[in-house]
Amino acid sequence: MKSTLRNFIYAAICVLTTVSANADGATSAGEIKFKASQEGVTLQGIFNDFAANVKFDPAQPEAGTVKVSVDVRSVNTGTPSANELIKSADFFDAAAFPQATFEATEFHAQDTGHYIAKGTFSLKGHSVTLPVTFVTTAGPQGRWFDGTFTISRTMFKVGEGEWSDTSTLDDPVQILFHIVQ
Repeated sequence: MKSTLRNFIYAAICVLTTVSANADGATSAGEIKFKASQEGVTLQGIFNDFAANVKFDPAQPEAGTVKVSVDVRSVNTGTPSANELIKSADFFDAAAFPQATFEATEFHAQDTGHYIAKGTFSLKGHSVTLPVTFVTTAGPQGRWFDGTFTISRTMFKVGEGEWSDTSTLDDPVQILFHIVQ
């Protein structure tokens, strides 16, 4: 079963979601990825279905708000068996907890174009407040938000059972995002 997770490394994840908007103005333009490590080997995946509602003006960062909702059932590691494993109760428990969310209303400028958002990340019925660093730039398709944050998978009960050993599957998981406002 652990070799199934290793199959991540054989997948080149280069999927970008298309731009769409729903009734509340949320878009799903960009990508949300994750990176983890198993016995020194980088594992990665992407979520093909998410909605982001971003209201942010660099001239007034303190007035910003963001809500991102990710359908964890849309995980794509490049390997169907690894996708199913990650959706299982030992990992995301996608049947019981189909959404992961991040909501923030506290933004601070670090320097020109660099910001920190403090918000609540929720996954698998657990929530934690954490800082998220990002860079924003304006382009022809709108304003881009590129950033990252790291979570403890064990804090969220992701990778339970035989996967709970952090000497085999590292605890930190990096979340990377590219979102268009």
